[in-house]
Amino acid sequence: MDIYAYDAFCPADAIKADGVKAVSSAEELYKTCDIVSLHIPATDETKNSINYELLSKMPNGAMLVNTARKEVINEADIVKLMTERSDFKYVTDIIPANNAEMTEKFTGRYFSTPKKMGAQTAEANINAGIAAANQIVDFIKNGNEKFRVNK
Repeated sequence: MDIYAYDAFCPADAIKADGVKAVSSAEELYKTCDIVSLHIPATDETKNSINYELLSKMPNGAMLVNTARKEVINEADIVKLMTERSDFKYVTDIIPANNAEMTEKFTGRYFSTPKKMGAQTAEANINAGIAAANQIVDFIKNGNEKFRVNK
């Protein structure tokens, strides 16, 4: 499998160093790839950036996998695209606002998990455990109650 990536903030050399083919734009990525997996934050620049114009560039039989944030997807545009293209699939671990419509209209081509799963990795759980341990130590040593839940 060929793996491609685009990151406006990561030098192409760093992408290539991991054995991944760097592309020069999001448009090139979407034109090239059968499957696009999103890993971007929700910022002013990225909100609604995954839209009809970009997704319509994808090849026949394409799939979008969103493990990023709900806000990066233009939900009306993805419905429009999936209505026009019976070959397009969408998988997300974030229930969209139009989940009922998507489930009804796009059976077999749309799936969402019941809750956000992006942080359910071994690495994320280890990092959460380390953060919790550091917060407990900070409370015992310094009385820091910044992360106190029950008061």
